[in-house]
Formats: sequence, C-alpha cells, structure tokens
Amino acid sequence: MTTLKTLTPRRRYGMITLGIFLMVAGFYYFIAPYNLVIGGVSGVGLLFNELLGVPMWLVVLVLNAVLLLLGWAALGFASFTRSLYGSLVFPIFLFLLEQFSPLLDLPNDPLIAIAFGGFFMGLGFGYVIRYGGTSGGTDIPIKILNRKLKLPLSVSIYLVDGAIIFSGMIAFYADAGIAGGLYAILTVVVAGKVADAVVIGSNALRTVQIVTDKPDAIKSLIYQNIERGVSLVPVKGGYSDHQKTMLVTVITRNEYHIIRNIIAEADPKAFVFATPATEIQGDFDARTEDA
Repeated sequence: MTTLKTLTPRRRYGMITLGIFLMVAGFYYFIAPYNLVIGGVSGVGLLFNELLGVPMWLVVLVLNAVLLLLGWAALGFASFTRSLYGSLVFPIFLFLLEQFSPLLDLPNDPLIAIAFGGFFMGLGFGYVIRYGGTSGGTDIPIKILNRKLKLPLSVSIYLVDGAIIFSGMIAFYADAGIAGGLYAILTVVVAGKVADAVVIGSNALRTVQIVTDKPDAIKSLIYQNIERGVSLVPVKGGYSDHQKTMLVTVITRNEYHIIRNIIAEADPKAFVFATPATEIQGDFDARTEDA
C-alpha cells in the first residue's frame, strides 16, 4: 500500500500543494463572491476585506504568522514546523488569484457556493490531511483549546469556527440576514463530508485493531505522533498457535493515514483492520486512560 514513508518528498508536497490550491480556488471563486464566512482564517480575511477593505490574502498571511508564533509558544516547535508550509502557501495562492484572476460570472444562487465551494474546499483539505500536511490557520487555536484546556476536539472546533461564522452573519446581516449564517454552516457540512470521503470515508472516528509482534514499537509511535490511548490485548493465532498482541485504538479521520504509516514503519507484516466507531463514551486521548 502507498504510505507517506514510500512517497518521495516531491510527490508528497506536490499533493499537499494541490490540496491547498483547491481550497483557495473553492474559497476565492465560490465562497467569497457570496460573502459566506465559513470559519477559518479565510473567513476572517473575508470579514476584514468587507469591513476595512484590506486584501484577503494579506489578512490571511498576517493572521497565519501570528497563529504560527502562538502555536510555537503553546504547542512546541514541532507543531510550528508542521503548520509552516500550509500557512505560507495558502495566502500566496490567494494573493495570485486576487491579483491576476477575474472572478467567475456566477448567478445569484447561494446553492452554487454551498455545492461547489464546499466540494473544492473539502477535496483540497482532504488531500492536505491525507498526505500529512496541515492548512495551519485556526487549526492552531483549536489544538490549543484541546490540549491546554482539555476541551474535546469537537467542542474546540465549534467554539473557534462557530465564533467566526457568527461574526460573519452579523457583518453581512443587512445583505443576507440569518440565511447567510445558515448557508455558511451548510457549506462547512458539505466540505466536511467531502474531506471525510477523501481521507477515510464517511465516518469521523474509527477503531483500529493491529495484531503484531512489535506492540511496544507501534504503541510508542502512536503516543509520539497522535497521542491516542492504546489498549493491549493478548491473542493467539488459530492456525499457528503463536502468541501475539492486538493493539486497539480509536482515531479521528485526520489520523488514519498517520496510523498506516506508523504500522508500515514499525511492523509491515502486522495484520490491521479498521471499523467505524460509533457510540463513543469517554476520552480516547493518551494523556487520560487508555482506550
């Protein structure tokens, strides 16, 4: 199977760059013309452009720089380096489109923004995550709320992006009323579904079960890379009668390909299967009790 470990850096960053470009194109051509503030730094850029006339790319660049420094201080240098590429490439693409590409001649139909904007942004974000990148931006304060205040990841996302969407609804209330905020929420839903399909499928959480002879190596890499709880279950092969260990962990959609690469590195012969995880109760973070 193709993993990040087997990809050349050129192909990996090529796909991440393509993903970021698709996100920017979806935002510039379909989201911005309809004034849909869908969250993220791009939503903040749209707000500042409308209220103060500041170019969107400049707002995104400055805000990303501030968030990068904040992430370095709160989350460490590793988080800074992971977010650096996407945080710089996104505003560069946005600058190029704002300067040199005319907007499309679209009819006054917000369903176009919801369908096509959500599709391209979700497709792009899916590629970025699938190939081990990050779009930076509000990913950083979301992680800070999650790690420092122990808020669930979903709650952190709702707080950060929800505040931006609500601000956009107020800013454009005279033009669109409450419908603008509802359209923005629908666009986020479409983008999320498309990203899910690209990265892992339609389920946000999955249970991964790994039967291996090298449980300690895999467990250590999981703790280092995604900080998820892991349960170890002794198992015995039905045919070989050999004793093995099965690792069980619950992951988010963004972490699926990280797990695949961890297994490919530590034990390529491991037997792995993943199933949709539903009715999750309790925390599955490695800093609390194991999954």
